[in-house]
Amino acid sequence: MNMITDYKKLLLISLVFTLFCFSVIGYHYATTGSVLDKSIDFRGGTVASVVVTDTSVDIGAIEIIAKEYLGSAVVRSSSDDSGTSIVLECESVIKQEDACTILDASGVSYNPDDISIQSVGASLGAEFMREAMIAIIFAFFLMGLVIFLTFKSVVPSIAIISAAAVDILFAMALMNIFGISLSLGTFAALLLLIGYSVDTDILLTTRLIKRKSEGTLDERVMSSMKTGVTMTTSAIIAFTVLFFVSTSDMLDSIALVIIFGLLADYITTWFQNVGLLRWYLKKEEKDSEEEEAEEEKKPRYVRRQAKIKKKKGSKKKGKKK
Repeated sequence: MNMITDYKKLLLISLVFTLFCFSVIGYHYATTGSVLDKSIDFRGGTVASVVVTDTSVDIGAIEIIAKEYLGSAVVRSSSDDSGTSIVLECESVIKQEDACTILDASGVSYNPDDISIQSVGASLGAEFMREAMIAIIFAFFLMGLVIFLTFKSVVPSIAIISAAAVDILFAMALMNIFGISLSLGTFAALLLLIGYSVDTDILLTTRLIKRKSEGTLDERVMSSMKTGVTMTTSAIIAFTVLFFVSTSDMLDSIALVIIFGLLADYITTWFQNVGLLRWYLKKEEKDSEEEEAEEEKKPRYVRRQAKIKKKKGSKKKGKKK
């Protein structure tokens, strides 16, 4: 309970958490030249997929052979209702003959008619990336506008927006750690995190700022925490079930990205946002006390005249209505 009431400790924990996210992303950028590993969807290239009859294939051995023929390639396995597939990804063009040569050299049993090849041009991939960045910027801009119009205050708006941003940063950091690339599916998952983050943050901000009559500040924090933690935990359980039940790599990646962001939401909402709102409300209360003290210092007749003017103003407003 002492931790929840000390906004300085809450903000310190959230700061360390945010620095961890930036350090992981910064290290990945320094070593690879990119914030996230991009899939074919965003960098362009070719994907060749083939259903194999042997489920115990050596992906590492196939990747070594693929790199000998293609120069650079990523090999992974995928399972769905049709069976186990070997997927070859390369920035250059992969022809059906190349895929057959690699699979034959690897000793993999397959049907040549089951090979499917999809290509995305480099310019089209770059266009996808540009539009993705525009979508993120617009999402945050519109979200910030709606939140500011709702609460009519800068600090709560910044608290909510920063919480959503850190959720996404943490998800990106763990994507780098676990080797999950940025694809159209995982990008959609990052956008979904904005909605999940804003839900709990708006719940907290509404209870603390707009419902001051519903108990003390600590009571309102604990009440909103019970509801918010239940919401976040329920979502994590749902996506965890999806991860274990799904047979699609894309769905697995989407589920993991959302789980990463929801785990971060525990920190960003109940440490970072609570800390910022506590500091904001404490400052607001202090400013109010200083104003009252300044009023007390004024002569009595000045205070009396101010009260009379205030009453006259309220009466005029009442008559106009």
